Amino acid sequence: KRQIYGLLGPNGAGKTTFIRLINQITKPDKGEILFYNQPLTEIHTQKIGYLPEERGLYKTMKVGEQAMYLAQLKGMNRESAKKKLSEWFDKFDILDWWNKKVADLSKGMAQKVQFIVTVVHEPELLILDEPFSGFDPINTELIKQEILELKKNGATIIFSTHNMQSVEEVCDY
Repeated sequence: KRQIYGLLGPNGAGKTTFIRLINQITKPDKGEILFYNQPLTEIHTQKIGYLPEERGLYKTMKVGEQAMYLAQLKGMNRESAKKKLSEWFDKFDILDWWNKKVADLSKGMAQKVQFIVTVVHEPELLILDEPFSGFDPINTELIKQEILELKKNGATIIFSTHNMQSVEEVCDY
């Protein structure tokens, strides 16, 4: 059974360092991280989805073009990426933005796109750093429901936040 783990702690506690180690952005000084009882390697990164707190999309690229590029970086073929992205864009009611530049998106719209490209490849481990940051209450609820659905469909989720209420509502541990 998959779970949602809340990662809580004050600034400087090591939350971001832990996330960077899992994503192999930072290498450990010693010790190792295991993924399915094997030392974590670059091969595993295609099974991980990471939504950073400091989000960033390429402002001058078209939304759909960028989403396709990012999905393919995670190992999806072009046809599968297009199909899945279209489904997600439709679900989030942003299909009309496919051919617009990222710079033309509101912060909330850009956050939706960022969430979609994080989950479109159906990662087995999903790391969400302050996932509700920048969302209004309606979209926060939408994202919360999608997180619960991803868990139901088999993802293990690490949820890092400063908001205790979010942890209590979403996390198992």
